Amino acid sequence: MDECYPGFCRLHKSWEYRLVRKMGCKFNTPHFVLLVFANSEDNSRLGVTVSRKVGNAVQRNRIKRLMREFFRKNYSDYPSLKDYSVIAKRSSALLSSSEIYSDLNNIFVKSIDKK
Repeated sequence: MDECYPGFCRLHKSWEYRLVRKMGCKFNTPHFVLLVFANSEDNSRLGVTVSRKVGNAVQRNRIKRLMREFFRKNYSDYPSLKDYSVIAKRSSALLSSSEIYSDLNNIFVKSIDKK
C-alpha cells in the first residue's frame, strides 16, 4: 500500500457513492465534507468528488491527486472496513498542498473521535 493506490481501495460505482451519502455520517470543515460509512469489503475505500464549481480542470485534478495521496499515506491510521467519500468545496482550490493535508487530517481525526 506504500507505493500505489490500487483500484480495490476506491469507490467506483455511483451506487456506492449514493449509499455512503445516504447512510453515512457527515463531517465538515471549511474546505471539505467527509462522509463515512461502514462497508462489507476487506479494506477501507476512498471516493473523491470535486465538481466543476471548484475550479478549472488543472485545479480539480490537483485537489483529487492530493486527496488520494493523503489517504494513501495515512491509510493505516484510520479504522478498517469503512468507505470514505470526500467532497471538495469551492474554497479548496485556493489552498496549498500543506493546507489541504492539514484540513484533511483534521476532518479524518474528527470522524475517528466521533465514532
